[in-house]
Amino acid sequence: TDEFLLEGREFERFLFPDTYLFPRSVRARDVITEMRSTFEKRTASLAEEIRSSGRSLDEIVVMASLIEKEADKEKDRALISGVLWHRLELAMLLQVDAVFPHIIGKNTYQVNLKDLKTDSPYNTYVYGGLPPGAITNPGLSAILAALRPEETDYLFYLADRRGNTYYAKTYAEHKANKRKYFYK
Repeated sequence: TDEFLLEGREFERFLFPDTYLFPRSVRARDVITEMRSTFEKRTASLAEEIRSSGRSLDEIVVMASLIEKEADKEKDRALISGVLWHRLELAMLLQVDAVFPHIIGKNTYQVNLKDLKTDSPYNTYVYGGLPPGAITNPGLSAILAALRPEETDYLFYLADRRGNTYYAKTYAEHKANKRKYFYK
């Protein structure tokens, strides 16, 4: 409902996606409280690991939100996390297509070159670093992938329309993957 969207906006990244059973008469505030409580319960055991990672909870959750939308398959999440953290370490733009539904409502296959230049702090093609906030509420597997990235030399990846992900170490390899897998 509009009330839920309005009241939940400030807690957006900390509303844990799960299956909940609520009575029809439930208030939006009570749903938000339960989702926040579930987030805290599901991530409490990770607090020390997050502290020792050198990253803040916000950074982990924002990265996890990107991974949630970028990685269709569970097996790709830690590796995509590794690619994205690696890019940040090298001060490269993240260039994550999953931000565009959040920014302009278009999915990866609808985005054009003009869209890539959209002036939004969430546009990882224009602005460096992590976006200022989450683009979705990530689940536990995306949070774990953000916290435990697979170390990699890959700097690029793309997914075909069937959700298969292809990785590359160089831009030339990435362009070859695009020609081979993306435009089919």
